[in-house]
Amino acid sequence: MVPSLLGHSDWVPFATYPPDGTPIASASADDTARLWASESGKEVSVLRGHTDQVNMVIFSPNGRLLASASHDKTVRLWSLPAGEAVLNAYIVLEDTVPCIAFSPDGRYLATGTYHAYEIRIWDLETLHPTSVVIRNQTEVFSLAFSPDGSRLASTGRRNIRFWESHSGQELAETALDGHSGWIHSVVFSPDGRFLASGSADCTIRIWDVTSGPRSGIQSLSSMHANAINGVAISPDDSCIVSGSHDRSVRIWSALTGEAKLMPLLGHSGPVKAVAISPDGKLIASGAMDHTLRLWCMHTGESIGDPLKGHRDKVYTVAFSPDARWLASGSSDWTVCVWKVVAEGPVAVRSLECVQAIDAVVFSPDGRLIAAADLGGRIYFWESVTYKAARRPLRANSYGIYCISFSPDSARIVSGTDDCRILVWDVESGNLVFVLALHADLVRGVAYSLDGLHIASASFDGTVRLWDTKTGDPLATLSGHRGKVSSVAFTSDGRSIVSGGGDARIRVWDVQTALSLSLQAKRDPLARLGSATLSDGWYLGSSGELLLWLPVEYRGCVQLPPCSTNITANRTILTADEGLYWGPEWTSCWRNTAHAAAQGPS
Repeated sequence: MVPSLLGHSDWVPFATYPPDGTPIASASADDTARLWASESGKEVSVLRGHTDQVNMVIFSPNGRLLASASHDKTVRLWSLPAGEAVLNAYIVLEDTVPCIAFSPDGRYLATGTYHAYEIRIWDLETLHPTSVVIRNQTEVFSLAFSPDGSRLASTGRRNIRFWESHSGQELAETALDGHSGWIHSVVFSPDGRFLASGSADCTIRIWDVTSGPRSGIQSLSSMHANAINGVAISPDDSCIVSGSHDRSVRIWSALTGEAKLMPLLGHSGPVKAVAISPDGKLIASGAMDHTLRLWCMHTGESIGDPLKGHRDKVYTVAFSPDARWLASGSSDWTVCVWKVVAEGPVAVRSLECVQAIDAVVFSPDGRLIAAADLGGRIYFWESVTYKAARRPLRANSYGIYCISFSPDSARIVSGTDDCRILVWDVESGNLVFVLALHADLVRGVAYSLDGLHIASASFDGTVRLWDTKTGDPLATLSGHRGKVSSVAFTSDGRSIVSGGGDARIRVWDVQTALSLSLQAKRDPLARLGSATLSDGWYLGSSGELLLWLPVEYRGCVQLPPCSTNITANRTILTADEGLYWGPEWTSCWRNTAHAAAQGPS
């Protein structure tokens, strides 16, 4: 293991190995480049000469030269292994140089500029530019020659373009589109068949550049880098919004599971809750940095400054039905109400509570604001006067982590840390049902818009579906690897969306879940749909072993009733009528295959 390389006095935007593996070169905002011994990590040489940030360093193909590109609008050449500046060997440009690339034969150097959108190719024997001048459509962030030297790839804000390196002519119809963020790096495979690109959209894409312009063969999405704490669904059911412990908010296509925009960044602490305005135009997020933020749903742009009305972590956010108001709950024991205006929400009122608030909602009819605290209380205020509408409901002394109104505003459901789900009549304050099948804290609850079902999410790793008329459990949805912290219905009630500690989002088909629950006794595939995963085994309701999966497939399997699994990769298991199963291996013996082996009689 290479030790830490310490010596630069400012941030290091780039580092690289030479072809033979030693030494390592680095570029820094301290205006220097440095060489390091790869085995010991000791500093070998400090390359001084630039007068501004060094953006990039690269080794020539034969390893005898190092080139450095800088904010000072120059490229300098250094001899190796000593790291001494080659006498009078520098190139002066008219703009900041963010990237450079050697041709495979080492005779030419390509430079890209930031503001001029220009690519030039220089003859290193004369240090003069060739006649090739390439006009890119955006800033040039990265350059790469193909292994045979015939093509030059350049990256910009959203796409990758290809140029004929000797003439500078763009190769027709070869722009690669697919990234949703700025593309900061690109490299050819040694055989020239593939191209890898890295982007600010948190994905790496690998492209087959021998078989057409848009032939991306693999997209390695990093997804969220940590637990998903909240999910919300747009009113038209087209988008899913998620907030994560990795401090980001993301927008996904509900149909394909693909990211629609680059991550929404701005919070300095984990994002605990997200909400979408009823008109589908805005996203609100609350975070552990004590702030709320408002985002444009269509562009992802931040609206106004961070909202700083709370003195502690913000755990929950909710829009009013008319999208004019926003409520937030915090561990500072308050609920804040904000008026939503074009330039950003404005604080209107702070409502005091007895303990930390983990859930807040508006009633569908807009008359009430409800909030739940970690002491087991549910508060109600009139949304116009902010006066208490009734005495708080009490769920003993257990903390309440989630609440949801029924569509008619007559009932409210709550999830507690004693594994129970409580359904209350709002007007009388009486308990209607106590639902208790979860094995751990209930972190999310939601009513379907038709009022027929309740969905619950638990730290026991499951989502459960309940009948609102009888309180009976209808289905158990398993598939998350770890705690499930949020749940929501689509507006048509046909699907449930859940997010959890495994940094994955799953979409569940309600009708499939109900039918599989009825078929579980006779259909092995139906039993898999509600099975739990333990040490690689899918376990039935009685703990029986149903199916074992290799490590690389655990957590990314999509079995009915899960219709979409938003993750870095996805494996879909299917089975037809030829599925054999049973408690012994002989149960899986195919008589037809045995008969065929016997031959004709």
